[in-house]
Amino acid sequence: MKEDKKILYNAVNERIKYKYRIHLKRLGRKDEKTIIEIMKHLRGFEAFINFGGFSCYNETIADKYINYLLRGDFSLSYIDNGLRVLKTFLQWLERQRGYKSKINYNHIDYLSLSNNQRKTAKATEYKQSYQYEQILKTIRQMPEKTIMDKRNKAIISVQALCGFRVSELRTIKIKNLIQEEGVYFIHANPKDMKIKYAKTRQANFMPIPELINNILNWKDYLIKQGFKPEQPLFPQISNSFNQHNLLETNLTANEIKSNTTIRDVFRKAFESAGFEYIRPHNFRHTITRYAEKQTPEFFNAVRQSLGHNSIDTTFNSYGQLSSSEQTKRFASAKIDFIQRPENKL
Repeated sequence: MKEDKKILYNAVNERIKYKYRIHLKRLGRKDEKTIIEIMKHLRGFEAFINFGGFSCYNETIADKYINYLLRGDFSLSYIDNGLRVLKTFLQWLERQRGYKSKINYNHIDYLSLSNNQRKTAKATEYKQSYQYEQILKTIRQMPEKTIMDKRNKAIISVQALCGFRVSELRTIKIKNLIQEEGVYFIHANPKDMKIKYAKTRQANFMPIPELINNILNWKDYLIKQGFKPEQPLFPQISNSFNQHNLLETNLTANEIKSNTTIRDVFRKAFESAGFEYIRPHNFRHTITRYAEKQTPEFFNAVRQSLGHNSIDTTFNSYGQLSSSEQTKRFASAKIDFIQRPENKL
């Protein structure tokens, strides 16, 4: 929503929002990025009430605010999330000194979309993913002339084997690559890597020797360059001109800082191979859809490797079959209970 060029704010609101930020941080459930998004939603509500005090909230304002959002250029998912944020904030605010007698707790419940609108908001698009044949073709076509080429090939190889979130992939350390009884995996440890919910897990490699070799060769190269176990598996690479005015590429001991840098590696590789760019996170769909065709035990192992507590998460979030695969499953189904009807005289 548009605001005047001059900065608008309510000093009382700013103080209570600051107190709420401290509350969220103390709970330890929200990272800084999420808290900033929460503050943006609260700022939007403030603009709607012309920066009046939060204590003015009532059932009439709730209805008007919902109607305002629905008339605006906002998606239902954005509206649903924004209302949930505001609702949670007001439930906390109602318990604070100076607000207990001014906000009706029952009125807070009115900050909600209809059942159909909420279902529409939560509806997800079909999650695209590459097939392993496409991934292997892309990796095989990637050049290996420069240090950056070799690093980027190893990055995509790890993702094809483990299906990490981008922030996890970016922060893997050399020591996290483990070999045990001839089997390789990444020990995803929040002490070393940026991991969602800080959950330690063993991210096992899919059994594709060619891709495993790409990673081992890259690791061996780093070790020969003097890299230590606690340093990044995928370090930054800087370009600079030497004394002869020639461009040189140099490894640094720093990890890649931006998720965008990782995504650009995938974009360039797959578009160069003639494929549409699909975000690296969707490699998790590739792995899960492959696992669906294997044994239940293997699927459960993949569930643990991806870091899901519940197998329902793996099924619901990543286990959506493609249309062609659905067709194959229906066509191959054996229906033994159909009997030919008896002829009647």
